[in-house]
Amino acid sequence: GFTAQRQFTGNAAHELRTPLALILGWAEQLEQDAALPAAVRQKAGDIRTQSEKLRALIEDLNLTSKLQYGAQPLRRQPVQAGPLLRRLAAEFCESPLAAGCDMAVELHADAALLGRAVENLLNNAARHNAPGVHITLAAVLRENALELTVADDGAGYPAAVLHALQTGETGANTPHILGLHVVEQIAQAHGGSVQFMQNAPQGAKAVVTLPTENQAHR
Repeated sequence: GFTAQRQFTGNAAHELRTPLALILGWAEQLEQDAALPAAVRQKAGDIRTQSEKLRALIEDLNLTSKLQYGAQPLRRQPVQAGPLLRRLAAEFCESPLAAGCDMAVELHADAALLGRAVENLLNNAARHNAPGVHITLAAVLRENALELTVADDGAGYPAAVLHALQTGETGANTPHILGLHVVEQIAQAHGGSVQFMQNAPQGAKAVVTLPTENQAHR
């Protein structure tokens, strides 16, 4: 069944690693041996390149098998989106693959305005809740958008506030929501949007979606 198939894939991947490591090791030594003719060193380099492709393929095979059958633990940790993306982009740009590509992952934003939007959401969460409220600021990069979430575990949005935010309808008795309205306007100015909702199990949550410009073309 599933377990047998996963074990087979895992064992095969494990068995392949040892001979592959040997091939890679010898290929690297031959490639760097100054006593050898250039043509021979070139061939050794080709063997190394193809062996590295095989190694990546085996790692993917092993990983996809683990993921399919839920055997791969997710090690979720706080990640700073900006530094992470910069590091990944830098690593990619140093690889041979990048030679034929022009790549950019960019967030086109007015930093001051974006800062204001986040500041308003954080201030709102702090002001309208009792001391001790826990506030979370998170950033997730989707395929073509960055999602910024500010959430708390406080009292949540009052019904009248949530209604005004979700429908845009305001009346004489609508509570003061200018700060949150500004967040909405900033998101829209960037071609994005914001969703206000109650957080689970309790509290308030605002999700700002901002489009990014992803370019990966040859």
